[in-house]
Amino acid sequence: MVHYLIEFRFHGSAKYEIKKLIDEINQNFELNSKRAIPHVTLAGPFSTNDETKLIRDFNWLCSNYSLMDFEVNGFNTFEENKVIFLDINPSREMDEFRWNLAQTLEPYCQLNKFDYERKYEFHTTIAIKLLDDEFKRIKKYVERKKGLKFKYKMIRATLVKDQFILREYDFLLRRPLSRELALDRDIYAHTLNLLSAYFEGSYNPGEYISERIEIPQKSLIENIKSVFRKSKVFVTSDLHLDHANIIKYCKRPFLDTADMNKVLVRNWNNTVSNKDTVYFLGDLAYGRGSRTADYWLKQLNGKVFFIKGNHDVSNEIKLYDDFILEYANYKFFLTHRPENIPSGWNDWAICGHSHNNNLHEYPFIDKENKRINVSVELTKYKPVDMDFILEQLEK
Repeated sequence: MVHYLIEFRFHGSAKYEIKKLIDEINQNFELNSKRAIPHVTLAGPFSTNDETKLIRDFNWLCSNYSLMDFEVNGFNTFEENKVIFLDINPSREMDEFRWNLAQTLEPYCQLNKFDYERKYEFHTTIAIKLLDDEFKRIKKYVERKKGLKFKYKMIRATLVKDQFILREYDFLLRRPLSRELALDRDIYAHTLNLLSAYFEGSYNPGEYISERIEIPQKSLIENIKSVFRKSKVFVTSDLHLDHANIIKYCKRPFLDTADMNKVLVRNWNNTVSNKDTVYFLGDLAYGRGSRTADYWLKQLNGKVFFIKGNHDVSNEIKLYDDFILEYANYKFFLTHRPENIPSGWNDWAICGHSHNNNLHEYPFIDKENKRINVSVELTKYKPVDMDFILEQLEK
């Protein structure tokens, strides 16, 4: 029978320290344990006859959560089962996630008996299936050691099929990964890059709960409704289509340029209709071998008013250096680079160029300097409605 597990797998220095501890105990007490993969079990082992539904439910449930916290809090034991483990204190979100997993899978999966219990002992096994004497000796041994204690974030959840990764959900990339992608070192390095951006405050995966960075495609009804709604005005900047290095430089949550291009174009077209106006503030495409601005404009909805950035060239449309937009009771100076805002300009200005690299000086809305940064990294990778901007200014 096929067995499945859902677990969190430690990475980096934490994985190294826990594995070192397990190997030390195995060697000192001559245990015949299997190769250790330090982890926290979230469900299972269990079986099911509907793997397709399992994968779909796993992906869906993970998409409703962001990074989850927990603490490793020293050693503990299951006396009855003769198990030595590291105690895990989960956050409320992690505890809720585990319980929601069990309840979602219960109708069509044969779960482990512990999965049916609301109160759950989160743990990382150090030694298991011990004889009485082994258990007593190892327990004394770890009681004399300094227990591992640290805080950690659950950045991925792993669905395992007979000890092999079936799917892995990345809470920073906001998407499920196949086994091949889950084991890809470059993708994992990018995940860590996004984690760094999270700690720096330049990226918040929690903004994309129930999303996969991209906006889901519109339904037929939504497309019909968009035909009859009144036209809107949007602003956006710095898509950098075809630009591979921007993913690294700005810690964008995409796997590669093809993934980024697809998401950015889809987000634009699912946000903007052909009767809407978009003030684009520069840098549509860039990089060696990149396609032209004219090529990309043909892929995008709306009447695009194009303000030139650092890298824009077009043979088909007029490129402006700047523009004054009057909207509602406001005047906005539109330009690509913030340093191009005239020194005597006393109204609001909208610009791009700064991306998310200096959020202290160039946040989304800077009320002190009356400046708005609409680089796509700050607007959920989609054009932003001017009515939304007005709401923020008037709060």
